[in-house]
Amino acid sequence: MKAASGRARSLSGLLMSRMSGTKRRPRASSRNTKLPYSERPRDSQVLAMTLLIGLAWLPLIPDIEPAPSVYIGFLLVLRLVAQRWPALSPGRWILLPLTLAGIAGVFGSYQTFVGRDAGTALLTTMLVLKLLEIRRLRDVRVETVLFGFLLVSQFLFDQSPQRALYLTLLLLLDIALMADLSARTGKGNQVVLSAVRTAGKLFLQALPLALVLFVLFPRLDSPLWSLPDPVQRGRTGMSDWLEPGSLSEVVLSGETAFRVKFEGPIPPEDKLFWRGTITWHSDGRRWTGWPDGVPLGSAEKPIASEDEIAYQVDLEPSGKRWLFALDLPLRVDGKARILSDFQVLALSPVEDNRIYRAVSALSYHTGKLSPEQKQVGTQLPDNVTPRMRELVAGWQQDGASGGVLVGRALDFFRENPFHYTLFPPRLGANPTDAFLFETRKGFCEHYASSFALLMRIGGVPARIVLGYMGGEYNPIGDYLIVRQSDAHAWVEVWLDGEGWVRVDPTSAVAPERVERSALLEGLASGTPMRFRIEDASTLLRWAHHLGLLRDAIETGWRNWVLNLSSARQQRMIETLGLGALHEYGLTLALITSAGAVLGLLLVALTRTARPQDPLERIYERFCHRLARIGLPRRSSEGPVAYSRRVIAARPDMRPPVEAFIARYVARRYGASAGPENLKELRRQLQRFRPLRKRGH
Repeated sequence: MKAASGRARSLSGLLMSRMSGTKRRPRASSRNTKLPYSERPRDSQVLAMTLLIGLAWLPLIPDIEPAPSVYIGFLLVLRLVAQRWPALSPGRWILLPLTLAGIAGVFGSYQTFVGRDAGTALLTTMLVLKLLEIRRLRDVRVETVLFGFLLVSQFLFDQSPQRALYLTLLLLLDIALMADLSARTGKGNQVVLSAVRTAGKLFLQALPLALVLFVLFPRLDSPLWSLPDPVQRGRTGMSDWLEPGSLSEVVLSGETAFRVKFEGPIPPEDKLFWRGTITWHSDGRRWTGWPDGVPLGSAEKPIASEDEIAYQVDLEPSGKRWLFALDLPLRVDGKARILSDFQVLALSPVEDNRIYRAVSALSYHTGKLSPEQKQVGTQLPDNVTPRMRELVAGWQQDGASGGVLVGRALDFFRENPFHYTLFPPRLGANPTDAFLFETRKGFCEHYASSFALLMRIGGVPARIVLGYMGGEYNPIGDYLIVRQSDAHAWVEVWLDGEGWVRVDPTSAVAPERVERSALLEGLASGTPMRFRIEDASTLLRWAHHLGLLRDAIETGWRNWVLNLSSARQQRMIETLGLGALHEYGLTLALITSAGAVLGLLLVALTRTARPQDPLERIYERFCHRLARIGLPRRSSEGPVAYSRRVIAARPDMRPPVEAFIARYVARRYGASAGPENLKELRRQLQRFRPLRKRGH
């Protein structure tokens, strides 16, 4: 009977509350009913934590294996379902197999728990599993702290400014949630706005100290630790060999090869030949580097004119050793060397962004030809055909010199119906012969390889240079962008009295014989063969300008944040006028600056804000005068209670205190809001000059 009556009372109470319109306090789950209300998280707080982890997981989807990623998504959906229907929240005996399944999924995908990828996948899985067992307010607080580790781990995958901005926003939201968990006051939007304001204030307060540490904290040229990348990311770029079709595949990529910052004006467009690898040996189809077993020999130092130009190159990762320099490189700093054929090689493969300075000469004389280079530079493959020899013999009937032979070969390409195309027809076993006399359609590698072979038939040493031509100026960042689509091949021939001379046979093709294609739109802006961005529509031009803005932001972020070396930090410190400080001086400057920032922050936090309301300023001055005589106002006292305590301690001040408080209360809480009332209150304050009692 008692149980029945209890259920009846419960039912009746529920019906009465529904009829009266009162609302019962929502419960997060049936398991939380035994906890005090002060220890229970609100549903909105748990939902906010779930959404934050979900937003942090989204950028990681391409970086972790599919199996753990799908499982994380499943757990997030399960958490949202339990949020809507608390009865479906998994218990301890369900969480145990879910945890074991998550651990097994990570290990099955990576065969380890150690490393960047496996560690991040395991951390994300454990964080989402922790969401499913949230019962107390403390559990949400633990999640907010661990969430910071999830944000930091993402920089191991991507350090772009876009990812940094995205993660900063998530961090601010996480701090706002921490503030909300600590406050637990307010309702609705007031809670959200108050938490966001608190997070913003904390961020702004920490920013000055972060800037001081960023500028003055000593930088290392290499990291203290690093995690190897278990998966070699795909990299576009040219190879150290050349054959028909090899470069036409590269130019279809719009990826950036490198960026160049000149110390002076940018050279003319027809001088922007970026020297890369050199190919010497040909088997009739493929051109490769210097043949094995043959010494490269030495070369004289080039005689440069006065038009030397200095610049800085920011090279994208390629996994190769060669570096690119403006033709002709004279000096390159860093861990690199210039070979006798003026190819620049790094001492180790370029696995990360490589920044180096170089000096080149636009006009030069390379000096004498070594016997080794003459031998290899005139080597002929076995598939040279009779009609190729007859063609060259016709150019040499009058005993033409090497320079004349070059001009006649260029006239041959110019006067015959040769076409420039990215999609040439297939060539047979002898591609040079087929190109010269049959198809006459090709890309720069077809023209360079056939021209070099014709020169060698005529006894002129020749080699092919693989590199880039041109580049696009970015006015936002004031640097030149050289893309993979600017890849180019040209020929160098050795002429008596001139040394190695650059010849670009592709430029001999008449512009009207350039085959236009949509794939060439906007590619290789520095090459006269291809379209320029001015030919595109307005929408494409706007998109292109936005791309330049993005590239400038990313370049600045990488150079001044990610790749801030000790040398660049020293230059920045010298710009600030602190160049005379070294080691101990910088340490002292760091400690002093950090102390000053913290001191100013402490003063700002402890200083009582001055009321903005004129009435409040008058009341604050009234309280301040009483505090000077030993009667300060307590934080819990209202004006009436304060006046009673003052009168009890100093009955002699009853008339002025009662008059002032009466007028203040009437102004603050009553209808006496006119300007005359405020003026009278100011006059009363001016007359109120309390004195300390003798003996006190």
